[in-house]
Amino acid sequence: MRSFPLVSSLLLALTGCNFGLTMETGLGGVDAPLDGGDTEAGSGPDAQSEADALPETAVELTGKLYGIPPASMNVTEPPGLNGIFDQVLDRPVLVYIEDETSSTLQLDVALAGTDGRQDPCEAVRRFPEGDWSENPVFDVGPGELTTSFGGHPATFRHLELSGVFDEYAFAWRDGTLDAQLDTRELAPALPGVDDLCGMVEALGGTCTACDDGEELCFELRIEGIIADMVDDDFEVEPDPDTCAG
Repeated sequence: MRSFPLVSSLLLALTGCNFGLTMETGLGGVDAPLDGGDTEAGSGPDAQSEADALPETAVELTGKLYGIPPASMNVTEPPGLNGIFDQVLDRPVLVYIEDETSSTLQLDVALAGTDGRQDPCEAVRRFPEGDWSENPVFDVGPGELTTSFGGHPATFRHLELSGVFDEYAFAWRDGTLDAQLDTRELAPALPGVDDLCGMVEALGGTCTACDDGEELCFELRIEGIIADMVDDDFEVEPDPDTCAG
């Protein structure tokens, strides 16, 4: 593995990122089902066995709010990112259950403020509709979320999120998140960095083929996600007048 001082540049750029995500095609108002992504986290025979062995969540999930502490997010791909992840993301992520049916979940996500409550200056984004047919195991995606790195748009593609709710919905655990990022979209946030795939390699990852065939994308995987219930309100469409920014 090569050693790149550019990793420090990545850290500096990411710590100044705007993590507010914006709604795009595939994030609510979907015109067609989303396709893509090879990862099947939270699904398949293992998930089926886990679902069979655990009690179903016995309470209504709609309207419940959960907070994910950054410390529970273990970045396993690329592994070198894990050591600096708490400097990249230093505030909880809020997950709101907008709607539940017997087979689906609709999740909204926003970045919390330093006090752990919803930050009205942060955009609310909607995950693709999630599969809830294997209660208590949920599996969201694959789909896309568009975010901003250093003020420049970048998209999490082939994104999947999974986890397991406890019986009374006080928390969900064993969460995983998988996504693909395109280094070409990250480049504007890292001026002067010419070899982004070299940087990914320095972090222990590998650039692989994007949807257009160019080998300039890399996989992001986060494991061990835990989300505890938060007793607070959540606005799907925050009032811009309450934003202090």
